[in-house]
Amino acid sequence: MRVAVTGGTGYVGAYTVQALLAAGHTPRLLVRSPDKLRATVGTLGVDVDPLDVVAGDMTDAPSVARLVEGCDAAIHGAAVVAALNRGDAQRTIDANVGGTRTVLEAALAAGCDPVVHVSSVAAVFRPSAPVITSDLPPAVDADSPYTRSKALAEEVARARQADGKPVVIVYPGGVTGPSVGDLHGEVAEGFVSMLKTGALVTGAGGIAVIDVRDLAEVIVATLAPGQGPRRFTVGGQFVSLPEIARVIRRVTGRRFPVLPTPGAVFRGLGHVSDAVRRVVPFDTVFTAEAMDLLTLARPTDDSAVHDQLGVSYRDPAETIEASLRDLYAGGALKARHVGVLATR
Repeated sequence: MRVAVTGGTGYVGAYTVQALLAAGHTPRLLVRSPDKLRATVGTLGVDVDPLDVVAGDMTDAPSVARLVEGCDAAIHGAAVVAALNRGDAQRTIDANVGGTRTVLEAALAAGCDPVVHVSSVAAVFRPSAPVITSDLPPAVDADSPYTRSKALAEEVARARQADGKPVVIVYPGGVTGPSVGDLHGEVAEGFVSMLKTGALVTGAGGIAVIDVRDLAEVIVATLAPGQGPRRFTVGGQFVSLPEIARVIRRVTGRRFPVLPTPGAVFRGLGHVSDAVRRVVPFDTVFTAEAMDLLTLARPTDDSAVHDQLGVSYRDPAETIEASLRDLYAGGALKARHVGVLATR
């Protein structure tokens, strides 16, 4: 199949392009910077020179129309992540919702089947739900502009599904694993904080770990025409924070204790951090959204991925180790942080 792809130079997108080629598909990429294509997809052993590329942005309708023309299917994985100030927040919402609408409508008008929308577990996350499923309503009341934008984009995609259009939505959880270029994935930022701290400061919560390579395989596995609207939760395997500490101990040989700080303390810290960042912007993993997702984490129902798509997941320990190894190789972590892993 000839597959139109947005977001192909991102962390998930680069592995998706690699998986498309491995499966015999022909991707056509919407790319703002050809240099970034070489710095991401090119580092995965893919020869980027022969790739079919359209210059443009997901919000630019003429560029998107050129992207999907003559394609059999489409994968929309592009998204904007912004800071907390009000102007950037609104631009994030406008770009992600408008871009999703532009890409989905153009792909459907061009006859693409299916049209895959890469959403997020955060877009349907509800702490009150014991298990996160694809049937939960979009979290349009989320505090985070990014999550709210994904939830509003989710409404756009579900509206097309309600009309019977062949839109497939996938909901990734905590995506991590090997790096691509200098991209490590958002979960890796948490690993950096953990390793530099030398301990897990709370045992409350966990992470639904999905290997980026498995996620790419899932996305490619959805490319079956004639199946109609479908949704797949791809959260991965839920790993509690004490279990993550055990993996880190085994991989690094460090003592790495788990401290008994209540999760509510970190949720409060996240909200304080967000308030301060609105006045004095700075990078931190201690955001309200991140602390909620970490300390109130829930497992996801990925049964449809296994039963309908036939995709199995790697052992989360393998995924975490791959992430730590590449974080060290890329300079985000020092030898003292990764212990014996540095000598392997």
